[in-house]
Amino acid sequence: MADPVAALAAELGMRNPEVTPLSGGLSNRSWRLRDATQDLVLRQSGAAATQLGADGRAELAMLEIAAGAGLAPQVVLAQPAAGLLVTRYVGGHLLTRADVEQPEMLARLGAWFAKLHALAPPQDFAAVDFGERAAGYLGMLRTRAPTALIAELERKLAVRRDSLPPPCRLAACHHDLHHLNVVDRGDALIALDWEYAGPGDPAADFAACICYHDLGPGQIDAILAGYGGDPRMLLARLTPLCWIFDCLWLGWMEVAALQGVAFDAGRRQRLVERLSS
Repeated sequence: MADPVAALAAELGMRNPEVTPLSGGLSNRSWRLRDATQDLVLRQSGAAATQLGADGRAELAMLEIAAGAGLAPQVVLAQPAAGLLVTRYVGGHLLTRADVEQPEMLARLGAWFAKLHALAPPQDFAAVDFGERAAGYLGMLRTRAPTALIAELERKLAVRRDSLPPPCRLAACHHDLHHLNVVDRGDALIALDWEYAGPGDPAADFAACICYHDLGPGQIDAILAGYGGDPRMLLARLTPLCWIFDCLWLGWMEVAALQGVAFDAGRRQRLVERLSS
């Protein structure tokens, strides 16, 4: 076994575990560790993850809150300073884009968000502000790889941030919920990868999920119906927040590319088109 896998397996009391590399993370490496008594996932975050905005301490705090509500994997061991996290393996069906387009799944995702947003967010962590994050990425790009597009996006972002009032409340939010981060266990949906989680605007949490999956008006209605309550306040914030999230996403991709992280060129082009329209 490769370090740090062997050392952590021994620390966890595992004997000759089967080690399987897992795919999916752009800035992390993950392995599934199995022996006769335990089935775990070890994730090692690289320096790129921190530079891209991931917060290991906030992630751990959020994981503990969400796992207690049956929304996330149970934490077994965490060393945030070293970028190491071990959780229980979650078996089930990893969602696809096609799954997320179905009305039944959208309703389930809405109900999942309702459970998460009902939880008190962890204390002593700053709220995650998509506008601030987007501005940070664009600022890095202006310094390192300035273009006319970056200057235009900075101007448009400032206008939208100024016109968007603060959220009425802060809630526990995932901020990165897309199909590759959700396992359908049959009786429950379990979300993975909480690196960008923390206190936040519930409408922003929805905006990320909506933009990742290019959801249309009817699909947005379906996910909000699953959420319950009066959707008008969320809907009023979704249009500016979806634009802001697209800006954040494009900025993240561009900064990641400067660090050697590969991304989908087709998605980048679609984001540029949406942001320019």
